[in-house]
Amino acid sequence: MTDLPKISPADNGPLIVENPPLITGSDGAEVETGPKAALCRCGLSAKKPFCDGSHNQAGFDSTPDHSKLRNTPMEVTGTVEGVEVGISYTPAICTHAAKCQAHAAAVFDPKQRPWIQPEKGRLAEIVEAVATCPSGALRISLGDVPGQHMTTGTVGIEIEKDGPYHVTNVSLDAEFNGAEASRTKYSLCRCGLSKNKPFCDGTHYDKKWSDSQTA
Repeated sequence: MTDLPKISPADNGPLIVENPPLITGSDGAEVETGPKAALCRCGLSAKKPFCDGSHNQAGFDSTPDHSKLRNTPMEVTGTVEGVEVGISYTPAICTHAAKCQAHAAAVFDPKQRPWIQPEKGRLAEIVEAVATCPSGALRISLGDVPGQHMTTGTVGIEIEKDGPYHVTNVSLDAEFNGAEASRTKYSLCRCGLSKNKPFCDGTHYDKKWSDSQTA
C-alpha cells in the first residue's frame, strides 16, 4: 500500500512533506521532488519553493500570534432561487485569493455592507465561489443541508504566485486554528509573515510580499 502524503511543520523551520503529492508551481508546471521535500515558509529561500536554510540566518519564528486574529465567523443568509442559502466566512484563514469575487462579484463585494449578500447572485455561481475558495474560509449551507466547504477529491499542493501553498486532501500534523476550518483544504503561509502560522492569514497580500524575495 502506498504511503499517504503528510505535511509536518518543523519548529522555526520548513514544511516537511513526506510522500509528496502533485505539487504545482505558480506557472502551472509540476514541481519535481524526491520521497520527501522541505518547503520554505520563512519567505527568504533563494531556492523557492524549497528550503535553503535561510530561516536559520533570519531567525525565523514559527510561533503564531492568535491575539490579533479575527476568528469569529461572519454568518449571512439569503434566499436565492427559492432556496435559503447560508454562507459562513472565517477571516483568520482567508488568504485574499479573491476566488469568490471572481465567480460571484455581486455576492462577494468588499465595497458593500455586509460584504457578502447571497440574494444578489445565482445559486450555481455561489456554489462555485465557495468550492473554489482555496483556504476553507467559506462554507455554504443550502436549505436543510448543513455547512460544507465544497472540497473536491483532488490531492495536491498548488503554489500561488506571491502567495501561499494551497493544499487539498493532505494530512497536516498541526493544530487547526480557525473557526470551522476545513481539514481537507487549507492554505499554508509561504511568506513567513502570517499571525496564524502555519496557516496563511492574508498578510502577504497586505504587505505586498513577493516570492522573488531572498535573504
